[in-house]
Amino acid sequence: MKIKYAIPIMVSTAVLLAACGGGSNVASSGATYNLKGKVPGTLIEAFCEDGSYYSVNSDNNGTTQHPFSLALPQDLSCRLVMTTNENDIVNKVVTPITFTDKNGVTSIAFTGTEDTDIGYVDLALNRDDMTLDVQGDGVEDEPKEVVIIDPSIEVIDKANNDPLDDDNDGIIDIYEDDDGDGINNHDDDDDDNDGVKDINDSDYDNDRDGDGIDNINDIDDDNDGLKDNDDDDDDNDGIKDDVDGDSDHDDDYDSDNTNGSIDPTVVTTPTAGRLLASQCAQCHRTDANPNKGFEDLLSESIYGELTEMKIENKWELMHFQAKGYSDAQIRLMDEYFNTLSSNNGGN
Repeated sequence: MKIKYAIPIMVSTAVLLAACGGGSNVASSGATYNLKGKVPGTLIEAFCEDGSYYSVNSDNNGTTQHPFSLALPQDLSCRLVMTTNENDIVNKVVTPITFTDKNGVTSIAFTGTEDTDIGYVDLALNRDDMTLDVQGDGVEDEPKEVVIIDPSIEVIDKANNDPLDDDNDGIIDIYEDDDGDGINNHDDDDDDNDGVKDINDSDYDNDRDGDGIDNINDIDDDNDGLKDNDDDDDDNDGIKDDVDGDSDHDDDYDSDNTNGSIDPTVVTTPTAGRLLASQCAQCHRTDANPNKGFEDLLSESIYGELTEMKIENKWELMHFQAKGYSDAQIRLMDEYFNTLSSNNGGN
C-alpha cells in the first residue's frame, strides 16, 4: 500500500481559480519550457520526479477546445494528468496521459527543453463517456496516448522503476484506489480504509502527499506548489513549521506543538520515531544506561550509525536490522533519540 496524505493536492493558485479560469502555478527555479495544447474545460497537473507539482486550468475561449500552457522545469521528468469537472467530486473524470515518441517509445514520464504544442487532447467530460473505469473511482484505467513528434520532448522509459508509479500501470500512485472503495487516493481521506483518517494515520508519515516520493527526497511534501524551503507549513496541517516539531522548514516529523520536546507528565500519542525506536530498546534500552555489551544510543548519531551499517556488514545482526529501515525511518529514529539526549542534558 502506498503512503498517502489526506490534504487535497489541488491547493495551488491554479486550482483555486474557477474551472477554465486560466492561471499557472510554477514553483521552480531555473530553466523552464511551456507545454501547450488544447482540451475541453480541464485542470492540467504535472507531477515531477523530485516531488514538485505544477498545475494550470485551461482558458475558456468560448469554443470546445480550450488552450492551456503549463511551464515545467527542463531538468526533471514529469507525469501529466488531466481532469474534467475537477470541482465536482462525483462527476470528475481523471485522465492520465502517456506519450509516444517518433521512435515508438511509450511512457507516462517525459521531459522537455523547448516550448511544445501537443495539439488537441480529447477527454471524457463525464463518467458515462469514460473508456474504462472498473473500480468506479473516476480515474481512467488506461492512460490516454498522445503522440509526440517534436524532438524537444523526450519520452523516458520508466517501465521497470518509476518512483511515482509503483505498479507501472500508467496510473500514478496518488490517483490509484488502494483500498478499492471506489474513491481514488487523491480524494480519499482514508486510503487504507483502516478507520483512521490519513491526516491522523502514522502509516502516512513518510510520504505525506502520496506522490510516491519519501518526504526526505521530496522538495514539496504537501504538493501545494511551494517548495519546502519556501513553505512555512510543509505538512499542510495548519501549524507553522517553527512550532510544529522542528524549525528547519524541511520535514515536520514530530507531533504538532511538541517543538521536539517531550513532557513526561502529559499523555500523548507516540510519534512515528518513538515507535520505530522502541525496537532498539530490546538490546540498547532508550536511556543512558544500556545493557551490558551494547552501546549507549544517546551518545551516538543514530542516522550516521545505521546508514553505515546498512552498507557495511561489520556487525551482522545490526547490518540486517539497519537494512530493514528506509532512510526516512532512520531519520525519524535519529530525531527521537536527539530529543532524549536534550532532555538528559545532552548526555
